[in-house]
Amino acid sequence: MRRRPRLADPRAVALAVVGGLVALAPGARAAAPAPDAPLGAWTPGPLRGLSLDMPLDDARGAPSPFVDVRWLAANAWSVPTVLERGGDRVVVRLDAQTDVLQAAVAIPWPRAWAGALRERLATRVEARLLRTWGGWTDRPIEAWHGAIGSWNFQREVWARDAVDVRLGREDGRGIGVAGPRTALGDVAVRTALRIAGDGAGGPGRLALALRLDVKLPTGAPSRLGGSGSPDAGVGVAATWTPVRWLTGHGMASLRALGPLPRGAGLRLRPLQAGIEASLVARLGEGVAVVVEDRLLAPAFGSHGWTLSPEVERPQASAWYALFRAHNQVSAGLRVGELTVYVSEDFTPGTQHARDARGGGQRWFYDSNAPDLALGVAWTRRL
Repeated sequence: MRRRPRLADPRAVALAVVGGLVALAPGARAAAPAPDAPLGAWTPGPLRGLSLDMPLDDARGAPSPFVDVRWLAANAWSVPTVLERGGDRVVVRLDAQTDVLQAAVAIPWPRAWAGALRERLATRVEARLLRTWGGWTDRPIEAWHGAIGSWNFQREVWARDAVDVRLGREDGRGIGVAGPRTALGDVAVRTALRIAGDGAGGPGRLALALRLDVKLPTGAPSRLGGSGSPDAGVGVAATWTPVRWLTGHGMASLRALGPLPRGAGLRLRPLQAGIEASLVARLGEGVAVVVEDRLLAPAFGSHGWTLSPEVERPQASAWYALFRAHNQVSAGLRVGELTVYVSEDFTPGTQHARDARGGGQRWFYDSNAPDLALGVAWTRRL
């Protein structure tokens, strides 16, 4: 009997691709990437990762072509959740680690196309390879919860490093993945036009840019590669350098999202807003610390859906991930062309009344979609 070939570890694939690009990229002639650029972190996972995301980018633009390759691992978790509306029922289950290998190329528009807008207009194309699997992050997260005395979100009751992602009817319609999957993701095309300031930056300088992002539905929903629908988004970004060692970035965006497969039962909000900000502190030549925060509108409209009485605790179910805003805090260290960062979900706001412990509601909640994300990015200007 022939054995099925084992798929390569996504981390090993990511390192191999990065190593190959480093070898092929021009060495001494390559310009160093902007040390005060934002992280460019997005919100991965089995829900929001299906639709267009608009990561924060430098409003000063891309003065020359550059390549960006990154690996991201995100852990999503929820107890099994059942939603009801009349006689209709939808099952939600989010338990998986998603590894993403993303390659992006940004190219300024040539004079022949951009005319007077040359050096102000640039387009970035991103492609992704995704691996949804049991992963390795469950036990470290549980160990961290134990070390700080945090509630473990009932993780200990369920099998670790497992895959169980469901969003759909009880008869199996909708999105359902119960084992490892590898998929090509959607392709994103992001175009930015600098409308104020220049690309050089410097103390006291402000740059403003308009963003237009489009997502092409190349990923299959059945493999968690994408939503199956095209999406588009617009945004206004700003970059300001108050002093030589500190740079701030910000963006407000609005995205128009296509629907999920009909069997999913729940409807994505067709218009979703987001706002994010970043501070980059330069510690020395080519070394910087980056802190970012991104707040996203609720992904789904409730439309009368309520938690089934059989769900004892909505905390870490998927209630917050579906119908509440999502706030993601990221921190990273950049050394030359390499950036390492970690993201954690933390959203100010009262918890569901049935989840309040000790007779009162806490002032923040965690959606756990994703709970934790770890990223490594390599960027080089060509």
